[in-house]
Amino acid sequence: MPEITRLWYLIWISRKYGLETREFLECFQDAWMHEKSSYKGISIQCRQKTKDDGVFLVTQDLKVITQLRLTEATLKHLPEVDVESLPWNKTTLAKKAGKLRPVDMQIRDVGLGVKWVNLKARVVEKSITRTVFSRYGNNPLGLSTSTISDGTGSIKLPLWNAQIGIVSIGDTIQIENGRVGMFRGELQVSVGKTGKLTVIENKSK
Repeated sequence: MPEITRLWYLIWISRKYGLETREFLECFQDAWMHEKSSYKGISIQCRQKTKDDGVFLVTQDLKVITQLRLTEATLKHLPEVDVESLPWNKTTLAKKAGKLRPVDMQIRDVGLGVKWVNLKARVVEKSITRTVFSRYGNNPLGLSTSTISDGTGSIKLPLWNAQIGIVSIGDTIQIENGRVGMFRGELQVSVGKTGKLTVIENKSK
């Protein structure tokens, strides 16, 4: 994803939360060097770091606002960005924000502020398959509710139809572009048509 899209996204966040954009952007460079930074109740934490880029978690009162990856080159140039010269259009920024792909997260960081997520975790529970009917049609669907854990926390993962036979208790799985939501008061991540579920380590091997 082009870095300019991430920059526009950060500008959109600063406007949404009433922050001074330049000072908010400088916090990412501060977090890159010192792991953490904060500005007007917004916390920025560098959760993963390589020589080329870092993954930053942005929260407010322990609620996740976003998590995104920034390259070292982008971080170095953030203080030089001429924010006032950039065209400001709320609709355009919202559309660009929606195009950002999810980055890898730990389960402890997944909350209602996160809509899409990548996770690597182990399947610790899996219910007996039952038949349910979609509200959009009469075709019966197979459903098994599993629980996955990565050592930092656990979350529900509904398995539908063909997904049920792929996953077993003890397997380590990778979820890409999983959708986060609530069901009956519990947080869950689901893998639909836009997501991908892969078994990367089978318990029997």
